Amino acid sequence: MPEGLWPVLALIAFVLVYVVVRIREYMRVSNEQWKKVDKSKLREWDDDDDWGDRG
Repeated sequence: MPEGLWPVLALIAFVLVYVVVRIREYMRVSNEQWKKVDKSKLREWDDDDDWGDRG
């Protein structure tokens, strides 16, 4: 492989790892926030699963 290719591959690998770590962090924060929600105030919507009646 060309010698200049390794830094590019290393940079791509670093960016991918960074993105995956950030996504996992956001998922963790989201789960914590969901656990703290007062779920008694959530409502059921009548049209949640009625996708077939749109046409």
